[in-house]
Amino acid sequence: MSEQETRTEAGTEAPADEAAAETSVDPAADVSAEEADSEQEQALANPVEAAEGGEAVQALAAARAEATANYDRYLRSVAELDNYRKRTVKMRSEAREETLRDVLLQIAPILDNLRRALSQETEDGAALKHGVELISGQFSEVLKGYGLAEIAAAGERFDPNLHEALAEVPSADCEPGTVMEEMEKGYTLNDKVVRPSRVVVSKVSEES
Repeated sequence: MSEQETRTEAGTEAPADEAAAETSVDPAADVSAEEADSEQEQALANPVEAAEGGEAVQALAAARAEATANYDRYLRSVAELDNYRKRTVKMRSEAREETLRDVLLQIAPILDNLRRALSQETEDGAALKHGVELISGQFSEVLKGYGLAEIAAAGERFDPNLHEALAEVPSADCEPGTVMEEMEKGYTLNDKVVRPSRVVVSKVSEES
């Protein structure tokens, strides 16, 4: 065989190899294409199931979005509640301090009068008693300004809502159940009892 024929045969064989390489197909690509075609065929064959599957995915996505939004609202609510609690505690503390400050400013003149009364050197008991009564009245007026009022007791009918009986004493002069003596004064704050009066109550005498 001549050299020219050899070259001719080699030249004709190379393109055949290249054509074979070009026409070779990847098996994995064929499988994927077949699966896609199969899924497409199934979707075309069962359009109702395909639609339901799409709606389920959309519903799941919507539920997740709603859950995320609800969780965010929960976190904001918790933060707002904590801030409200802190503000309330701060406001109550400030209101308490302001009220206490006002009370002390009102009581300060009374304490000054008490010190003046104690510094007086006198043997006049009546004058001393009168001074103490004035101071007591001044103190009562200050308390009334804050809604604190005295409970009437002596000579009144015994009321368990207002009075606390320490003892019962027979008496022919008073009707049974009458407050004969007030041992400790009671008070109401804005018409609510904060401390009942501790009293001695009359009862039927043995002679009666």
